Amino acid sequence: MRSHGQILSVPIVLILTAGAALGQGLADPYEILHKHYKAIGGLERLAAEETRYSEGTVTMPGMEGTIKQWMEPPARRREELDLKVFRQTTGDNGQVNWVVDTNGKLTIVRDEAAIARRKIETLLEMYDHLNPDSEHFTLSFEGIETVGTDDCYLVKIENTINQDIRYEYFDTRDLFLRKSLQLQPDMEIETLYSDYRQVNGVHRPFKMEVAIAPVGQTMTIQLATYDVGREFEPSLFEPPQQDVQDFSFTEGWSSEDIPFQYIEEHIYLNVSIGGKKTLWILDTGASVSVIDSAFAAELGLQPEGRLMGQGAGGPVEISFTTLPPYSIPGIEFSEQMVASLNIHDLFHNAFGLDVAGILGYDFLSRLVTKVDYANEKLSFYHPDRFEYHGDGTVLEAPLRENIFTVATTVDGKYSGKWRVDLGAGGVHLDCLPPDIEGVVIRRGIERVGRGAGGEFPVRNLRFRTIEFAGFVVKDPLISVPPGRCPETFGDAEPIGTLGNRLFQRFVLYLDYERQQLIVEKGADFNRTPPRDRSGLQIWLSEDDDMEVNFVSPDTPAAEAGFKKGDIIESINGISADYFAGVISVRELLREDAGTEYRFTILRDGKMKKLKMKLRDLY
Repeated sequence: MRSHGQILSVPIVLILTAGAALGQGLADPYEILHKHYKAIGGLERLAAEETRYSEGTVTMPGMEGTIKQWMEPPARRREELDLKVFRQTTGDNGQVNWVVDTNGKLTIVRDEAAIARRKIETLLEMYDHLNPDSEHFTLSFEGIETVGTDDCYLVKIENTINQDIRYEYFDTRDLFLRKSLQLQPDMEIETLYSDYRQVNGVHRPFKMEVAIAPVGQTMTIQLATYDVGREFEPSLFEPPQQDVQDFSFTEGWSSEDIPFQYIEEHIYLNVSIGGKKTLWILDTGASVSVIDSAFAAELGLQPEGRLMGQGAGGPVEISFTTLPPYSIPGIEFSEQMVASLNIHDLFHNAFGLDVAGILGYDFLSRLVTKVDYANEKLSFYHPDRFEYHGDGTVLEAPLRENIFTVATTVDGKYSGKWRVDLGAGGVHLDCLPPDIEGVVIRRGIERVGRGAGGEFPVRNLRFRTIEFAGFVVKDPLISVPPGRCPETFGDAEPIGTLGNRLFQRFVLYLDYERQQLIVEKGADFNRTPPRDRSGLQIWLSEDDDMEVNFVSPDTPAAEAGFKKGDIIESINGISADYFAGVISVRELLREDAGTEYRFTILRDGKMKKLKMKLRDLY
């Protein structure tokens, strides 16, 4: 479903301590900020505020609702976002950060990158960035830039904790904060500030206009209330003591050895819903569960709201709907709010399969799931009753945006956190390591990937090794997009995605409650499935014809003369209609090197004959 990123991510940026002052000809960033704070009522007044409370409205394309925020500086906070169809509560008790999602699932935040950002926000609340001798922050004056019609002093804030950079734009006339820009490795958040009002002697912006790239999400936050000095119950900042229980086992505390279909490096299982037995994909890379929009309409479900999410290939627009009770063998689920978008066409065109939905985080997070690839069996356990007594490797796998991340190393030196994505077929690096050897690049094969966000170019490279959970796999194929990584490659942010091409060698236990993976050597550990030896990528067209979607340069397919858009009419004299779908043709293209095929293709209304001889590509 996705190669990186998440299906849904809605960071709410709410900076509530900005104001006004007069300033002319300033060039010292520390002087700019000190004058700024002095003008809004004084740093002493701000630092003396023991609590803050605000509430207002949030407006987004296709959705609107309310937001409430409680703060007890420097670290204790709670935020409630209610967009009617999507709700989220986040909190911090000063020790841990936690999230309760729209279906009531509690997650304790253990992701290294999120913890680093939490530390930065706490230090900013303590005004550590105003100290020129700070061990954590460095400020620099970047000149004067225009925001709208206002000339602004631009101050850059860097830190030693992570690679995030923050830019703040202060009006040269009055030193009001007009704009902030937060740059993270995988996201940019721009916020415009206006509608300043005085509260407790401090000028604060009551309107924030937020734009999030690359997903293209926008929102406007308009505050109606802002209070200082309210008394809060300490329990307000604590995570809920009881987690959601929206499932039950039909017998005991587990359901074991449920068969699944492993097709083209994806896991499919049957789900009963609305009196129908339908095919769904199991996907740890889906940060929410998804129902196909056409199938949702067939069930009479109404789509609500509209939100931008990140899918493989780019941003995707999704709606929400209430999924009625559903079941798999041995487990029954209550209704849940899930995402709705067109996934049927994606899987039908790629594999000829009719997929009704994706079982993502909203399903998997309730359970401990065992995936036995070699035997094509799934087992599910209640997390409160699960005990492991095997000899597998236990990996810490903190959730980042509802997706496991684990430490993995490629070629003995490219180390970092990788996403665990059972909805991805292959293994993907987010970018090409900056010091990668040229010989590796020359072994690459250009291809295209396709996801919910569209097509995207990749290059498959053969690396020497990949080290995962103490095991070493030799000669892995890893895809990379165009462009090289920054010098900070391998820091706290995820550097890639691990998919089923790696995992099919193992038995995996997915434990969301403990944020751990348990990895056992599988029966197929030493088996390397056959690889494509043609360079030909085939999909089903809108008319269900076998259509050439991409031809990799310098491969047998390119040498044979194939072009994008060719329709395959026959292979070795056998009509394409007699093959068992596009998957069976792909299997032919994985036969031994030296195998020859005669193709009849339709191009521009004319029949054409082509010959192709397979060979090893890597």
